[in-house]
Amino acid sequence: MPSHYFIGIKGPADFESLINAYKEKYHFTETYKTIPHPDDLHVTLVFIGALPESSLSLLTENLNVIGEKISAFHMHINGLSYFGSSAGPRVVYFSVDASEALTTLQKEVDKTVAALLNRPISDRFTPHITIAKKRKTTKPLYIQKEEWEPIEVPVESFSLFTIHPEKSPKYEAVETFMLS
Repeated sequence: MPSHYFIGIKGPADFESLINAYKEKYHFTETYKTIPHPDDLHVTLVFIGALPESSLSLLTENLNVIGEKISAFHMHINGLSYFGSSAGPRVVYFSVDASEALTTLQKEVDKTVAALLNRPISDRFTPHITIAKKRKTTKPLYIQKEEWEPIEVPVESFSLFTIHPEKSPKYEAVETFMLS
């Protein structure tokens, strides 16, 4: 069975205390099945899914080219948000500002993956860092969206990750591409 992959930006390593504060405030451990390991925090640029080993070298070559032509930048994490209803969101995440630099990187990666894998280009991108997902209760949760002073995080690279569902942390960077 082929491995599953995604392309993303590794999340900041020093967000554990902020995540723990929200985990405690909203009782994520009791209400969500998946609380990502701190080493698994990331912004997904493109989800690939199953990919045969034979496609990896061409994909990594093309991703290297993208890294060479896009400059390093900063992303700004600016709040708590979610997908779904406030009474029971499917996914709770830290919001990431959709800056021009981040959007350009995502579009370049998406165009490359779409061309290589013969699939459509996505027109939806909501940059975020998931901190809880897959509800395990039907009780109302009433999570509040919040905005805060943006936290600046340097982005000097992006990676091709493989997924190990049975492990924790479950995402492994197979190849990392430095930005110019």
